[in-house]
Amino acid sequence: MTDSQETAYEHAAELRRASDTFMQRLDRLHELETRKRELKPELPEFVRLAREIEDLSRGLLYSSGEQVELAEQVHVDVKRGETHVDQPIRELPPKRDAVGILAEWRAAERRLAAAPIDSEEERAAEADVLRLREEYRRITAPTPKRDA
Repeated sequence: MTDSQETAYEHAAELRRASDTFMQRLDRLHELETRKRELKPELPEFVRLAREIEDLSRGLLYSSGEQVELAEQVHVDVKRGETHVDQPIRELPPKRDAVGILAEWRAAERRLAAAPIDSEEERAAEADVLRLREEYRRITAPTPKRDA
């Protein structure tokens, strides 16, 4: 995969993450609004839920704006001919964050240290360490500015 294809794929994966966040917030919003509808408006819990719903709605609006920006970037990547994303975002894995990768990397290093020498477990753990180290480096490295 070329750097430009990888960048476009990462943009699409970010779009998946933003969509997942949007849907989680939307589900939570529905849950809170349903609960609020069962309460009398004079109760303090009603007011608390109304405020929480307002905050969540603002987050939902932010998530939708983020999706528009990401979708436009993917569109630009495709239009430039740098790549194409040939599957719906539902089928893309969300972009992983550095904290999760680092935790997996540390676990792989512990498995490597505990594995018997010259064993299949050692080879598998070593491959995981190398793969996770590279993935961590790739997502934490500074991104060069692109000309628009």
